[in-house]
Amino acid sequence: MKLRLKGNSLRLRLTRSEITQLATERALQDETDFGCGTFRFALCIRENAAALSAVCEPDAIVVSAPAALIAHWTATDEVGLYAEQPTSRGGRLTIALEKDFRCLDPRRDEDESDHFDHPLAAETRHGNCAEDGKLPAFAS
Repeated sequence: MKLRLKGNSLRLRLTRSEITQLATERALQDETDFGCGTFRFALCIRENAAALSAVCEPDAIVVSAPAALIAHWTATDEVGLYAEQPTSRGGRLTIALEKDFRCLDPRRDEDESDHFDHPLAAETRHGNCAEDGKLPAFAS
C-alpha cells in the first residue's frame, strides 16, 4: 500500500493482492521505520461508516472506509473512491483510495507485476526522451 501526502490531501494506492487482502481481512497496515521512530498507516473497513474518513493518531494515520463501498469498488473496474472531510482548522482534507496502476514508462527498480494494467497503456505512446534523445511534440 502506498501513501501519498500533499498539502491537505491523502492518497492510498493498493495493488491487486492488497485489495484481495483488504476484502478478506478487512484491514491493511504498513509502516516506515525512521530509526528514531516508526510511522504507521492503516486502512480499515467499517460496517457503519458513511464515507471515507481519516484520523491522525500519534505516529499513525488510519483511513476508514464503508464496507458496502469497498465491496462495490473491489468487484468493479472503478479506479478509486474519493471523499472530503472538514479539518479542525476550518479547512478540507481530500481522501483518495485508488487502485495502483503500472507506470506507462516502467521503472527498473520497482516490481509492478501485482499492479493493475494502466488504462492508457493500449493507446499510442510517445517515445521515451531518454531513449531517442528527442522531445515529444507536446514538449517542444
